[in-house]
Amino acid sequence: MHRTPLAFVSALPDAITLHAFSIGDDRDIALQDARSLLSSDEAARADRFHFDRDRTRYIRARGQLRRILGKVLMQDPVAVAFDYGPQGKPQLSGDGPEFNLSHSGDLAVVAISLCGPVGVDVEHVDRKVDISGLAESCMTETEQRALAAVDGPHRAQRFFAFWTAKEARMKLTGAGMSLPPKSISLGLKEGWPVRYELPTDPVCRLAFVPLMTPASICCVCHLGGDGQPD
Repeated sequence: MHRTPLAFVSALPDAITLHAFSIGDDRDIALQDARSLLSSDEAARADRFHFDRDRTRYIRARGQLRRILGKVLMQDPVAVAFDYGPQGKPQLSGDGPEFNLSHSGDLAVVAISLCGPVGVDVEHVDRKVDISGLAESCMTETEQRALAAVDGPHRAQRFFAFWTAKEARMKLTGAGMSLPPKSISLGLKEGWPVRYELPTDPVCRLAFVPLMTPASICCVCHLGGDGQPD
């Protein structure tokens, strides 16, 4: 079991809340209930998934997202309407909070922000990826050196700390891969990301949030000024 080092867990602003839930079974939302909340466009997208596992995860994620937003907006979850940015990032139609959704396997998280744009990413540390290859293509030289300084499970944990911090920053504005991961430079303390150094516009802060799920790392990116940890 590998958790975020407590020294680097960051507090979210009071205006941002994080909701974590399962999309792999009915413990948090029943599949039938989730499907009943989807729009016709969402239902059509669900039907296009080739694998049942991906389809059911999508249905539960969108259904639970609607439940959460419906509670915040004090309206029927079915009535929640979305617009989509140029890179496909959803946002509420009309007035309302900013939000962002991420999932890894059967785990999903939703960040709700009353203080501007927000990005969130969650990953399972035991996810099998080509760490060396991705580090070379996505990490700065400083980040690569910090990654090379550790091995085994600690290397995987550090890699996914970098990855979630970068992914959350990419999702903040909906830029996605139009903002290359390598162009995001992380300020490190003892090898752990504590701030964004580049890009500088907009000025952003990062926060690692501990989850109850073992071997998971979750990072939230939100707008902020000076005063990040050194």
